Amino acid sequence: AIACTRHTSGRQKVCIVIGYQGFRIANAPPMSVVKHTLLILQGHYPERMFRAYIADPPMVFRGFWKVIKHFIDPATLDKIAFCTGEEGKALLERDFDTNTTEKQAGGQKELREFCSREFL
Repeated sequence: AIACTRHTSGRQKVCIVIGYQGFRIANAPPMSVVKHTLLILQGHYPERMFRAYIADPPMVFRGFWKVIKHFIDPATLDKIAFCTGEEGKALLERDFDTNTTEKQAGGQKELREFCSREFL
């Protein structure tokens, strides 16, 4: 995806959008999975992330965030943006074309099936 991004936009960093529509605590991954994912992103892709957007996190996420943020490198922590309400919507609209971004990520488009050929 980074190579594809570089080819089409000239950018060499990635943005991650995590949408929490329909999130339930019962569906949350175990803390060990979250910690391992963070370690992979920080250890194998240093300085590759421009920003991570947390879109419409539920209230229960605040307690979860208080625990996991201690496992995140401070440089990475500075790149995480919470997008809630009108201010969050404005941030997403500033950084993305929300007409071409899926609803799950704060945009207007319907969710579509993933196709790996698009990124090869």
